[in-house]
Amino acid sequence: MSSANPLTLLLAIAAGYLLGSIPMGVLLARWLGWPDPRYHGSGHTGALNVSRGAGLVALFVVGAADVLKGLAAVGLASQLSANPWAVAGAGIAAVAGHNWPVWLGFSGGMGLSASAGALVMHAPLAILITGIVLLAVRLLVIKHSPRAVIASMAAVPPLLILLHVPAPTFWLAVGCAALIALRYTSNWNRVYP
Repeated sequence: MSSANPLTLLLAIAAGYLLGSIPMGVLLARWLGWPDPRYHGSGHTGALNVSRGAGLVALFVVGAADVLKGLAAVGLASQLSANPWAVAGAGIAAVAGHNWPVWLGFSGGMGLSASAGALVMHAPLAILITGIVLLAVRLLVIKHSPRAVIASMAAVPPLLILLHVPAPTFWLAVGCAALIALRYTSNWNRVYP
């Protein structure tokens, strides 16, 4: 297909959103007999909240499934179009779908794993460094997890500038970081045990 076809770009974005909207945390909890994450902990459907009711194995299983959603979205976009902006749009849309899934009344996960999947083929070093920054900020500076995540996402744009990534990858990563930060604002004042 033509890389300049706007319909292909829109199709890639729509497919990314729908893939991201698949509520893997809820589906896996149902299939594997784990507690429904919507009814305990933070109420979010991502890996961390599923693990609060189902343990460490659930964290890795759901986290891997959410990473695969982001990866599938950008992979499908790259098959639909040679336009790198289609890939960026699909990746951002997948994270938006994960965070605000149409199937669950627009209440989903927080976007970290889906973002990692969307970026793993395009900016793996940025994911690694951002993860280290997040861990350092969380352990050494800001003890409140949502605030640490939001602060860490602010490091993404300058990091990508230093890494000299292409413009579509830059905006894919910045878009994902912005959606993560936006989603975590809902937990800004949440008190954790």
